[in-house]
Amino acid sequence: MSPDPEAASGAAGLSRAAGVSRASGLPEAAALPEAAALPEAAALPDAADPARDDTLPVERWLAAAGARISRRSYTDEPVSGPAADALDRLCRSFAPFEGARTVLVRHAPPQMFTGWLLHVYGKVSSPSALVFVGDQRVPGAAARAGYTGEAAVLEATALGFATCWIGGGVRRSVVEEFLKLEPHEHVYSISALGYTSGEPSLGERATAGLVKARKRKALETIAPGIQAWPPQVRVGVEAARLAPSATNRQPWRFTFAPAAQDPGSSNGPVGPGDKVRLSFERADTPVISKSLDCGIAMLHFELGVRAAGVAGSWALLDGNDVATWTFARERGASS
Repeated sequence: MSPDPEAASGAAGLSRAAGVSRASGLPEAAALPEAAALPEAAALPDAADPARDDTLPVERWLAAAGARISRRSYTDEPVSGPAADALDRLCRSFAPFEGARTVLVRHAPPQMFTGWLLHVYGKVSSPSALVFVGDQRVPGAAARAGYTGEAAVLEATALGFATCWIGGGVRRSVVEEFLKLEPHEHVYSISALGYTSGEPSLGERATAGLVKARKRKALETIAPGIQAWPPQVRVGVEAARLAPSATNRQPWRFTFAPAAQDPGSSNGPVGPGDKVRLSFERADTPVISKSLDCGIAMLHFELGVRAAGVAGSWALLDGNDVATWTFARERGASS
């Protein structure tokens, strides 16, 4: 996945901007919402069924999403200390979906990176990395890896680390051998991870300008008819719209299906059993799956709707239809 520096530029409307770490140019953990102190494993969602668990650090991760930019230049210092320990605990304990996990590699062998992404983005490598692994025997493995991996990326951002999703610039065989993965396990993507010297370099600023020129797709494009949807759903789609994706392609499409077939209530409060389907158009891509992008958007959507005060759960699908979110709260229970 290529860097997407502007992916979260509009998230300030979803969460307040955080403070900035001098080491990374990213938010300091202490500057993020108080409720999101460095997480202990026990404070994270139940690995068995996090989709119905209200303990996701919603405000913390939304703040991180609003502050994060992709960084491609890093110091030589691997991640370390209490912040790295906290990130490792999250990677080991946050398992929302069977068949997907994130591995923190504190000392990443340089051979993991090919060096170049697309010619537009230049070289990316880092002393540490996050590796997003999925079980290919499980349907929807790419989406599972995207959701789980984005949680680690947002937590890394909240802890003050710099990150950059990388899908095309990875030597997967090197990563698989280094981690001694099983034959059925696949490296869907990795993220560069580490510290930066502070302000983005000239090359990074140029990259940001190029990506910014490719603006986020209009809400009506990714969610036709959204203006008539309940406000909580619109907040979720707004959050998902800001998710990073390979070459900023934003492949996700959202469809709202109210449980009650009452045309007069479509833009009222969300109701129990109302559903949102997440899918992508056209054929999938072999190296970097569109389902991976959609998995990232799944987490952003969930953070948005939970911030709006409503609960629900994901049901994973396969193929172009990636997942369905079903709302659980009673209509009118939240504003």
